[in-house]
Amino acid sequence: MTTVPKRATILDVAKAAGVSKATVSRVLAGDYPVAKPTAQRVREAVEELGYTASSRARSLATGRSDAFAVIISEPLDVFFADPTFARIVQGITDALSGTRVVPILLPTATPQEQGKAYRLITNQTVDAVIHLSPWSDQGLLDSLASEHVPTVVCGQDEGLEKDSPFSFVYSDDRLGAVQAAERVQAAGRTNPVAILGKQDQPAATDRLKGYREVFDCLSDERIRWGDWSERAGAAAMRSILDAGLDLDAVLAGSDRIARGAIEVLRRAGRDVPADVSVIGYDDHPTAVDCSPALTTIAQPMHAQGEAACRLAQDMVEGAPARTILLPTELKERETV
Repeated sequence: MTTVPKRATILDVAKAAGVSKATVSRVLAGDYPVAKPTAQRVREAVEELGYTASSRARSLATGRSDAFAVIISEPLDVFFADPTFARIVQGITDALSGTRVVPILLPTATPQEQGKAYRLITNQTVDAVIHLSPWSDQGLLDSLASEHVPTVVCGQDEGLEKDSPFSFVYSDDRLGAVQAAERVQAAGRTNPVAILGKQDQPAATDRLKGYREVFDCLSDERIRWGDWSERAGAAAMRSILDAGLDLDAVLAGSDRIARGAIEVLRRAGRDVPADVSVIGYDDHPTAVDCSPALTTIAQPMHAQGEAACRLAQDMVEGAPARTILLPTELKERETV
């Protein structure tokens, strides 16, 4: 029977080098002053024994876990269906790729999941928290506010931003919507309708504010709420046509909403953009996959993930909380 060789421990290294375990930890951490001859003996013992420090031992030595919790408070089917989240997460993983830090995705859509995440975070298993969807948070952020855990929120929330110790990173949805409405207005459109996401989410309400700054004709009857999906966009567009509203433009709260609306308009015999201009929001891959290609407002989602990591790393190092506001950009294509 083959005997599995015993893995060297930090105690083995300490004995071989003739030092304490604490000294070994300091040498491995690299953040503490240790006499050069002593450090050299420790490194030689590590090499001779083939010692690999466990993450737990390294955490005890440095006070760091080298992990960030990435909070997902949306149901997972919603999360994975929305390209926005994928781009933010890609930005996070790209930003951390050259560091020791690993992102840990934590779903928190249910009370049970929230409890697990809270225990993990407050047990110092992670160094910082990046929260992807504060609008659907069910109390975890409130609980973290008094725990002094470095926390970055991806998205705008006026209440949280005013009273909490968190950092924030987001783009200005109101200004982005102004850009969209001004582009439609410049095309000579005077009778727009707006199709937006969930009415209780700041991204939707702020975009409506921006649309209305340009078009004060956007009365409640010319607005439809739903979610951010193609299905919701199609249903809203059918409702608008059934109501007999005169329209020459659609201000869509997301690119997926816009795609759903365009399909219904096409089936109703309305040409885009000859009869109706349509402008989206987000600049998802769906914006260029459809025909005609969608004019839209680009949000820098990948950059948002990268910025969230910078904020989290700064807070771990003791920097105060702050807010980063990212710019939006009009992407001119074929639907206006």
